[in-house]
Amino acid sequence: MKPRCLRPPRHAPPWASMIRRSALQSLTKNRPCVGGRAREFCSKEGVDTDKQNFRVIAIDRQGLLGEKNRVLTSSSPEKEGGESEAAPKTPMTPLLDEINTHVATRGPLSVAEYMQMCLGHPDFGYYQQREIFGRRGDFVTSPELTQMFGELLGIWMLTTWSQCGKPNPMHIVELGPGRGTLMFDLLRTTKAFPSFLEGASVHLVENSLQMREIQRQRLEVEIDLSEERSTSEEDDNKNEVMAGEKVSGVTKEGLRVTWHWGLDSLPQDAPLFCIAHEFFDALPVQQFQHTERGWCEVLVDTNVDDDNDDGDGEHNNHHLKFVLAPSPGPSSSAFLGRDAASRRKLFESIPSEYRTEEKEAAQQLEQQDRDGSMKSSMKRGHAQQPSSVSFPTVLTSSSSSSSDTLRTHDGVVLEPDDGIPIGARLEVGPYRDITMEMLAKKIGNQGGACLVVDYGEDFPQQGTLQGVKEHKFAHVLETPGEVDLSAHVNFSSLRSAAQRASPDNLQVFPIVPQGAFLINMNIEARMSALCEHATEEEKENIERTVMRLVSEDEMGLLFKVMAITQTGIGAPAG
Repeated sequence: MKPRCLRPPRHAPPWASMIRRSALQSLTKNRPCVGGRAREFCSKEGVDTDKQNFRVIAIDRQGLLGEKNRVLTSSSPEKEGGESEAAPKTPMTPLLDEINTHVATRGPLSVAEYMQMCLGHPDFGYYQQREIFGRRGDFVTSPELTQMFGELLGIWMLTTWSQCGKPNPMHIVELGPGRGTLMFDLLRTTKAFPSFLEGASVHLVENSLQMREIQRQRLEVEIDLSEERSTSEEDDNKNEVMAGEKVSGVTKEGLRVTWHWGLDSLPQDAPLFCIAHEFFDALPVQQFQHTERGWCEVLVDTNVDDDNDDGDGEHNNHHLKFVLAPSPGPSSSAFLGRDAASRRKLFESIPSEYRTEEKEAAQQLEQQDRDGSMKSSMKRGHAQQPSSVSFPTVLTSSSSSSSDTLRTHDGVVLEPDDGIPIGARLEVGPYRDITMEMLAKKIGNQGGACLVVDYGEDFPQQGTLQGVKEHKFAHVLETPGEVDLSAHVNFSSLRSAAQRASPDNLQVFPIVPQGAFLINMNIEARMSALCEHATEEEKENIERTVMRLVSEDEMGLLFKVMAITQTGIGAPAG
């Protein structure tokens, strides 16, 4: 089953929904940005403008080109006699050629850029290639487990719409719709309330052509045909049809469904009622490590050495490796804070029991890595990166001297922060915050609500990037483009982003564990209704699935639910 529950994986995002395909094609053309604040790291340069605008968060790579200036990981264990023990390399993938070209021309990638390429590359990205959901794929998500999940989210949307005054017209929006299962169950449930769908239209934010076609089939949408195309031509090239700037059609019931490459093209004429289920966990994250020179960004480099390891004593047999930037760059101050007090506050907001040292994290997941189990990390309500993905050890760089006072391009002194241990890690998601700001601003201006369901916590993370393949954990550097990548969501950061975007027109409610939310939505009554006409075996399956969704040892605590609504209404259901 999908490690989702353990994932803290992530379900198919289509985080692809925010990073459009054509932007990824031009990734290697984007010049690195050197600026002070997070928004100054959002560039539209180098982006093919045939689709919506796309923000690229770049890093300062000065000094990274050339082996002389790179900070590498420590050496691997040696055999007796000093001979290095090498293991066979993992299989090559088509995406590796793209990554190697990028590194050769621009230097190592940030973790965010690596996630972008692995998940959304237009030709070799994870979400562009194959069946990724269900038993035949790599993971199973809540809507795929049971119809009850989508039904209850439909009831939530219906009641929230009623609280907002039953606006007509209005728009139903889903970010990263996966196979369309959640939307199918949501629409099937709300059909019983004709006034809800009377003035509604559906909008799916998705940039994977394969997933768009799966969604179209699931919702039984007949795509509008252009005058110059015949039906046979459309059937012969469905991908071309679904790749259009504006792809729209109607269901058998006459409901209009439109696909979008991103949030920018969503309608602006009526309230939006949105669902973002396992969407934010797939948006890229940046990672940093505290060193004697300050907070250095973690990067992904080509592994041309035969004698390096992953930083945990294990030989690295992948074609890629983690390295640290030689010194803190503008991204460090932009995303972590320009002063030591801000960075310390960010780090100290992580509860002490979650500040897992690298060695402790490796021990915690040692057994999990061996047997591929996705459940052990859920029992504590969180998970760390597998030991095989530990951060590199900081080595002294020949390009700097500890006796000199070093500064970044914007004048920030490069030095460690008092009170924060060397080797401490921080993981931030500027893409996620920008996406939430855009969504919150739309809801604040137009009215409506949004329900975010994802795995994560209400505080910053240290290093939760994970890979999943065939229902088991996989090394995040293993066979790029063939492994699902995701990271925990920092709900406190999303909440702050929403409040910044529309402080006067928006309400942001505290997060609720998924288990409590579903129980408050009366999942037990729905379970009983389904069991009335079920066989004994079917009853057992239904009850087992519900327990998986609500149990604290499964998905009930790991996954969280956060609602944002227009002002002037009470707390939404759940």
